[in-house]
Amino acid sequence: MIERQLSVLVVDDHEDIRNLLSQLLSDEGYVSLTARDGIEMFAELARHKVDLILLDVMLPGTDGFDLCRELRADPAMPPVIMLTAKDQEVDRVVGLELGADDYVIKPFGKRELLARIKAVLRRVAVQPQRQGQGIYCFGDWRFDPARMELTDAEDTLVSLSASESELLLAFVQHPQVSLSRDRLLHLTKSRNSAAFDRSIDTHVSRLRRKLRDDARHPEIIKTAWGAGYILTCLVEIR
Repeated sequence: MIERQLSVLVVDDHEDIRNLLSQLLSDEGYVSLTARDGIEMFAELARHKVDLILLDVMLPGTDGFDLCRELRADPAMPPVIMLTAKDQEVDRVVGLELGADDYVIKPFGKRELLARIKAVLRRVAVQPQRQGQGIYCFGDWRFDPARMELTDAEDTLVSLSASESELLLAFVQHPQVSLSRDRLLHLTKSRNSAAFDRSIDTHVSRLRRKLRDDARHPEIIKTAWGAGYILTCLVEIR
């Protein structure tokens, strides 16, 4: 069976950067698509199957942060790696909290970018293999890892990014067990993702907000001081 080529959509208003990234991706065996802004991005998403988006922050019209928020509101949308010339920690945190799966600072090396792309695609690729694992139920929540869907007691759907889904899966598969940051990195298959490593606490904070877990006094995912984090709930698989 011939495997489908994975496709990457580059969203950047600079033609030279679009062309450079497009050629780099093509040379690595990816199908490369390009867009200059949010309007063209959504047009490409409507026409093509896209596996990952490289999204620049500084775009004409709607900026990358707002576009990332729109993308994450739809669970069917592909993962996002944000690209920016901004090297402020607050910008990286904002991007990750909006649901970006990774964040790369310009200028970046070709090998680094390709490694980040492969790391995010690996995290997403494990999702279809989870068909048949069942639904994880804990507290008032239900989590379907195959679909990356989290629903509350009223069946309200809460969208999750690939990184959030991987992190939640690690917790529900190891309930009431203290998980160190290194252990979480191993369980989420993110050992080679430097961005995930640097921001594990940010990802936990994002997941807590999705679970409506009080940041000051969390009851679902508690901090195990000096050890990591622990999901306190009992978990059933249905």
